[in-house]
Amino acid sequence: MFYPEINWKKNEYHHLQEVVDLLKAIQERESKRHQMDEHLTPHTADVVLEVIGMLEDEIDYDPSPRYEPSLAGI
Repeated sequence: MFYPEINWKKNEYHHLQEVVDLLKAIQERESKRHQMDEHLTPHTADVVLEVIGMLEDEIDYDPSPRYEPSLAGI
C-alpha cells in the first residue's frame, strides 16, 4: 500500500485538497469498472461523492460577506 509522505509545513487545506484529488481518482477508476467488477458498494460510492462535495465546499469557502442589492435602493 502506498502512503504519501506528509509535509507538515504545508497548510492543512493543501492536505485536504490532496484528499479530494485522491477520492476523485478513486471515483474515476471505480466508474470505469463494470458493475460486477466494482470494488465499492453503491452506497460507498455515493458516500465518496458526498464527501468530495463537502470537502470542496469547505476548501472553496469564501468568508467575504455577500451583499444583495436592496430593492429599496432602486
